[in-house]
Amino acid sequence: MGEPQMFMSPRRASGTPSVLRHRLAPLILLLIVVGSPWVQRPVSDYYFRHFYTMQIEDGPQRWFVQALFMPGWGYSPDDFGGVSHLLVNDVATVLLLAGIVFFTSRLSARRGPELIRCLLAGVLASEFVVLLQCVMPGAFVPDLTFSGELLKNLLRSGLIFGLAVGVLLALLTTRSRRPHAAKSVDATTASLRRRKKGGLGMTTAPGHMPVGSAPGDVTRYLCAAAYVDEGFADRVVEGVLADEASAVAPSPGVDLLAVVRHCLSAQEIRYRRDLRLAAAFGTVALLAPLWLVFVLVILSAAQRGGVQQSFATRGQRQPGSRVLVNTGIAVGVVVIFAFYLGVVFSSLPVGGFASWLLGSYLAGVPAVLASVGAAGFAYATVVRHDLDVDRLLRTTMTRETFARQPRPTVPRRKWIAERLLAIKEARDGNVTVYSGYSPFIGYSATSSKAAIAVPLLPAEDPAGMSRRPAEPRPFTVTELVDHVRRQLHAVAARGVADGTPTDSVPASASASGESLGSLVIEDRVFANGTTIGDDDRFIRSTTLAPAARLSPEAVERIMLRPTGTVRHYLAIHVPLWGGDVVPSVLLHFSTLGQTLHLHIDNHVLGPVNAAYHVVDRLRDPLTPERQRGLLVTALFHAGPAFFAAPFRALRHARFEVRHNRRMSDEIKAMEQDPVYDYGARLSIRETALSTNYHNYFQVVDAERITSLVQRHTFAAIREFLDAHGYDTNDFRAQQQTILNQGLIQQGGTSIIGNQAIGTGATATQNIPQQPGAAAVSTAGGSDK
Repeated sequence: MGEPQMFMSPRRASGTPSVLRHRLAPLILLLIVVGSPWVQRPVSDYYFRHFYTMQIEDGPQRWFVQALFMPGWGYSPDDFGGVSHLLVNDVATVLLLAGIVFFTSRLSARRGPELIRCLLAGVLASEFVVLLQCVMPGAFVPDLTFSGELLKNLLRSGLIFGLAVGVLLALLTTRSRRPHAAKSVDATTASLRRRKKGGLGMTTAPGHMPVGSAPGDVTRYLCAAAYVDEGFADRVVEGVLADEASAVAPSPGVDLLAVVRHCLSAQEIRYRRDLRLAAAFGTVALLAPLWLVFVLVILSAAQRGGVQQSFATRGQRQPGSRVLVNTGIAVGVVVIFAFYLGVVFSSLPVGGFASWLLGSYLAGVPAVLASVGAAGFAYATVVRHDLDVDRLLRTTMTRETFARQPRPTVPRRKWIAERLLAIKEARDGNVTVYSGYSPFIGYSATSSKAAIAVPLLPAEDPAGMSRRPAEPRPFTVTELVDHVRRQLHAVAARGVADGTPTDSVPASASASGESLGSLVIEDRVFANGTTIGDDDRFIRSTTLAPAARLSPEAVERIMLRPTGTVRHYLAIHVPLWGGDVVPSVLLHFSTLGQTLHLHIDNHVLGPVNAAYHVVDRLRDPLTPERQRGLLVTALFHAGPAFFAAPFRALRHARFEVRHNRRMSDEIKAMEQDPVYDYGARLSIRETALSTNYHNYFQVVDAERITSLVQRHTFAAIREFLDAHGYDTNDFRAQQQTILNQGLIQQGGTSIIGNQAIGTGATATQNIPQQPGAAAVSTAGGSDK
């Protein structure tokens, strides 16, 4: 899960978690002391003597004293006149403190004056708890209700208390922003990124991830993604495997069959984990449903205890044993509080359904044991799952071991076997059946494009010295395409890269794209999925999915008749950086009348998500430091996995039923709708794209390769036209325009750098951060 680099100004640095903890800790401690029985008793006695015995009317003094009761808590029913009142006040105090932390952390990242944000956080937390207090007594003691006057007094007290808390927050913020306490902006930002990603074990900053270098790396990364990213595996299985009627989008440099198999395997592994977690969830829900909230509290406390600030910004530091000790202490405190709540609940005068909800029967022991046991079992299950996945990645997904591993087994179902055959055909095929407007699914968005129209005129030879034929020799598009293909293959075979022989290029440089040694040239036919329903070339009676491979004869016929919704392109790919970056040049040739048309579409597939490169950081065997990192990381996975497990397990169990129902409807639609869409809608490779390039030279290499392919393509076309006796002056002029300026201006307005061309043109220049999907502005330019 790659994320962009973030920079935080010194003015906003106070909103980071480390600073928040330092400024909130004394405030929370102060409120706990103020709300303790030892402080509340004198305040209560003072309130009784001055405002009840003396019958003093409402006024500011009385309002401020009432506001002091907001954080009140106790440990004995005598403190509040009954068990129900004790419970309501204690729970309200916990929610009040939690609300202050929550609203402060959320509002600290917002823009605006610091004082306003602090006041708003205090008022929101206090007024929210006041409203809850008005509801909670009625839930536990039916005959206790709030009057309008009492509600008015409570809201006023909450407002005063919230304003006081806001002022204290603002004062603490001012102190925390003194110059001697300021930290490095980069260090603070890096800590924030690690916290958001779930601790030290989850750092995925692009600068800290390895990059691909060996052929096949991108397939290995995507196979690892099946285990690292649950969402990726689900999208591949649901959007590609289970959609039997759709075409499969191409993915240059990727073994689609291996990726799909690993996604199925990863789902099965997670299903076994989810079944165990769902059993624990069901146990708590059966014994005391409301105690599921306390399971969340326990897991959240463990997560908070697992957070440790690290000052390392240039690499990943594994947590020390102190983190686990802090986690154990935090969980121990929460467990003690769980037994306290069990005793309080058991003393409530409730029965029947309410007793089951609260788990107050049998002194609350079954509910407490179930919730604490479920939290511990959930954590242990997630740790076991993470260790299994880590061992799988370390032993089978490294660069040295991946190629030797057997293919993962898949469920023995006929439709899965047939769909895998269709995916294999698409991997090796030459047809893209697309859905929607753009035909280039699987190649990323168009980074640049250009069009050339060359009049086919006889070449002038006034001196009679040329070896050109006396009259232009007719040719077909097939002959021109074959000539361009042969010339590019010849360039790749010579190992030429900007005039440099392959044997003079270091191996490391060649791996990152110094030569055209990894050049792939293929004929590719693009067809719109809504227009092939009655086309025998694509629709077969034996399979639901359209054909992914056409014979050379069928491709040649399409090449010679470039009309309608089926078109031919000569696709040129050069996988770089182990296939993690793939520049593609798609060439469409056609001759209409006495004009040769060439349309160029340049695409660059950027690197896959940075988190999928984690396999290149793993070493076997598992070190104690790495094991501690996994234990800490599991703290952040346990809560979401526990509460999502019942739904994920049910969804996985119903996968076959859901698939059968879906395909039944698809077949009926296929029979009834003449424009049924067979096109691919999901590209596995594009689904995994990172939002950023991981290395500056990935962009440089992709740009150089795209320019190199275009130059040799133009040279091959020029040589072909010269040999057939056609004038190439116009072609040379257009070629120079594309290579030197990056575009052909044919009406409208275009911008080159900070210059605008066209009627009424204006120009602006923005230099955005390079995105992963379409970062490279190649030498081919873009015409608008």
